[in-house]
Amino acid sequence: MRISESISRRSLIKLMALASPAICGSTSLLAGEATAQSAAAKPAGKHPRRPRLFYNAESIAQMKRLLASNASLDAAIKERGDHLLAAEFVTEKVAEIGGGQQANYITPALQIQEMGLTLGLLYHLTGDKRYAEKLRQAMLYYASYERWAGPGLITRFLPWHSELDTTTFSIGFAAGYDALHEYLSEADRKTIAEGMVRLSILPTLDDWILPGARVHALDSMGHNWWGVCVAGGGLCALALLGDDPRAQQWIDAVDAGYEEWFTYPGNILQNRMPTFERSGPSYEGVGYTNYGVSEYLHYRFAWQNTFPARKAAHLEPLDHLATFFLQTLYPTSTGFLSVNFEDSSLHGDSTATILLLVACGLGTPDAARYLARVHTQPNDVLLSLLRLHPQPTGRGEAPTSIMYSRMGWAMMRSSWQNDAIMLAMKSGYTWNHAHADAGSFILFKQGKPLIIDSGTCSYGRREYTTYYRQSRAHNVILFNGQGQSPEDLDHGCKFPGHVYSLIDGLGMKYVYADATGPMARWFSRNYRNWLWSGDVVLIFDDLRAHTAGPLQWLLHFDGAYTANADGSLTLKNGPAEAVVKMLYPAKNQHHEETGLADHDPDKKIPYLVFTSDVQDRLRQFITAVCLDPAAKPEFEILQGRDYIGVRVTGKNTVEETYLNLRAIDGSIHMNSAVQMGDWLTDAYILQVSRPASGGAEAQRYFVSDGSYLRHGSVSLLESLIKLTACWRRGEPLEVFTDDKSPAFQLAAEQAPERALMNGKPVSVTFDRQRKLATFRRIG
Repeated sequence: MRISESISRRSLIKLMALASPAICGSTSLLAGEATAQSAAAKPAGKHPRRPRLFYNAESIAQMKRLLASNASLDAAIKERGDHLLAAEFVTEKVAEIGGGQQANYITPALQIQEMGLTLGLLYHLTGDKRYAEKLRQAMLYYASYERWAGPGLITRFLPWHSELDTTTFSIGFAAGYDALHEYLSEADRKTIAEGMVRLSILPTLDDWILPGARVHALDSMGHNWWGVCVAGGGLCALALLGDDPRAQQWIDAVDAGYEEWFTYPGNILQNRMPTFERSGPSYEGVGYTNYGVSEYLHYRFAWQNTFPARKAAHLEPLDHLATFFLQTLYPTSTGFLSVNFEDSSLHGDSTATILLLVACGLGTPDAARYLARVHTQPNDVLLSLLRLHPQPTGRGEAPTSIMYSRMGWAMMRSSWQNDAIMLAMKSGYTWNHAHADAGSFILFKQGKPLIIDSGTCSYGRREYTTYYRQSRAHNVILFNGQGQSPEDLDHGCKFPGHVYSLIDGLGMKYVYADATGPMARWFSRNYRNWLWSGDVVLIFDDLRAHTAGPLQWLLHFDGAYTANADGSLTLKNGPAEAVVKMLYPAKNQHHEETGLADHDPDKKIPYLVFTSDVQDRLRQFITAVCLDPAAKPEFEILQGRDYIGVRVTGKNTVEETYLNLRAIDGSIHMNSAVQMGDWLTDAYILQVSRPASGGAEAQRYFVSDGSYLRHGSVSLLESLIKLTACWRRGEPLEVFTDDKSPAFQLAAEQAPERALMNGKPVSVTFDRQRKLATFRRIG
């Protein structure tokens, strides 16, 4: 499904949303309406009167009052209605153009979807029968189609009969049938209902759910296609409830199927991972998480309006979905951008899906925070009006970092202010819409994308597969010019990547990616560590190749770059600037290669490739990204037999960061202890921060995967299980850590009056003899 098409769908949701004040929250008008209709408006005490799927009598009355007080909005809706009244229907011959699984069916599908929602609503708002008659004619016309899916589906070994466009048709028919139920003659209702059963319900349910004829398992098409396709058949079944005795069975089958879709556990033999994290998103990225879930929420919203006395199923990912959309959002002074890993868009807008979540009683503080930051363009004025209604509150700010460990994403930002700095990294699954980009990262700064993902293009272009989805289109390391196996894109990545050990506190952010699995044909070790402290992001790459060979460190950027005398490069995109310098190995070179622009494969753009003459199997890279070019610090490589590192000297601090080579290549049965000056540790990475003035005790300590840190005779950290932690001594005694160790000890001169772990007060015990405070995790 093309992203541009899903955006068109979202624009139609907006009108539906405005038509129902319920969209503003579970405590909005609909809650009261449901009670009133349960008592007075249900025919035979069963279901609310029609229309009921997307709006009802009370919400129509509310809309009328709204339009009476807003002449420009009233005119805009009627102008759109006039356009639809004049529209010509699309012949099935035109729909067949292009062939394949979808052909050109999107054109008539979008038309009837908009007619079903817009003309149906306008008929109830105005009483003007022209709207009803045009919609009636459209439904009778499109009900005569042979199919609502491309001709290529029926030529398969197991033929399909439904696809994404089938759902688009179905939304229009469900909305239209619901809106015109009393207007239509009995013969019209019969013809349209039979069309919905023949063209939507049975093809969809037979393809995707029901035994006997079912083609798909969640293991084969359990990504966004399943969620989108099933929604159409479900909506048509809801529309026919009360008119067709089979409708309730169809609805029950759809409900049961969706519960399995949201909880799909993955499949080892088929190289499939769970479609959804319990914490919200789908591995397919922002655009397709939005698309798949929004179509389900169409169905859920209509279901809840149809069964106001029943409680919809609890689907855990939906509780956290707004958080994912918020955390992948980059607010700017002129609008917003979005993390565009996978087949997504920098300008992806999830507002409609957020509003649908709220309408379904799933609003959260992060939903409110998202809506408060995303201001739509002038043609989206309807969404702005929705904010007049009660919505969830989002006091305070969301966390500035988040990690989705299973799908392999992490986002960090300097703050939630517009034009702040945002760093996003990915090391996850590869298949279909999920690209071969394990270990990649992007950087937004001063409202602009600076270090970028190459994006995507139309799926019909050969460049989609030959470039955009391939590893070289991303900020990763290649071995001898090669990245992940191209087979991963079609067959799934057997060993996906992951991200681990997120730390955000005390002025430091850290996460690391394990990208070994996706690059297992070249590497037995492929780790990338990001350490962000102050205005510098240090990137430590740690690799072990199967054989010696050349490596290429890729950097895709937006804007332009300038080579500096010290070997660094200044990236610049409008007001956004950063300096990138590869610090280790010291002898390195860079050159340009040619890539393709995001969503524009006909436009060629350069990207940078860093190389070195060293071709050992064990390789490390240390790269600095200086976020404030005007105050670029001094860098000094620190190197011993068992470690490499860098000293970063800035105006106020000196930070020494070490990578422990014994932790990388130690012998069996031996720990990874290394002595670096006065420091003794078995940590994989150690960072110590001191005042630039010198002479004072360290301000902050950080270890990644370490069980102890000792300075001379003083023990600073002790843990039987290696953990990642960032802490500072003094009062309060404060530490940020991952969840690896159930108990650990930190140095303290005396029993701390107050101790904090991950920002929360905790009780500690104090060993006066050893001067160690013990932290224990609860549970």
